[in-house]
Amino acid sequence: MDIHGVRFDIYATDDKGSAIEIEMQVINTGALPKRMRFYGSMVDTQLLEKGVSYDKLNESFVIMICPFDQYELGLHKYTFTYRCRENLDIEMGDGTTKIVLNADSEANDIDPELRAFLDYVAGKPSDDEYVNALKEAVKKAKANKEWRALRASGTRLARTAVKRRHSI
Repeated sequence: MDIHGVRFDIYATDDKGSAIEIEMQVINTGALPKRMRFYGSMVDTQLLEKGVSYDKLNESFVIMICPFDQYELGLHKYTFTYRCRENLDIEMGDGTTKIVLNADSEANDIDPELRAFLDYVAGKPSDDEYVNALKEAVKKAKANKEWRALRASGTRLARTAVKRRHSI
């Protein structure tokens, strides 16, 4: 079976073992919710080995950072968990959270640090210390030929690993 590959921009775990997958989605193809669904399923395959009980799945977070407003409500942050349609007080409890961060907002609805980062993503000037350090790190990475080559080979390796893991 030839499956659709995935290369995570950032994949990390926290001290509780929660999986955190972060992606930049620069172009609005209209498929962001389905892309997040797919990425979430790929995260789960990384968390659970064959034969291990499903209750061993740790929490997972899929975060998309976008320069556009997917839901056109003007919010910086949209957080999704599964809820019962008949009673919105009931959460499914599967441990998955999906977050869409929108850099194209003027709302005052998030903390200043996240706002400074999203403003950076949107190309707006910032005096934030973290954003300035990030700008410098990006500049160094772009100038580093070894890093660019490693990133390119990592993409090929990640696609091969995913295909092998899901072959029938």
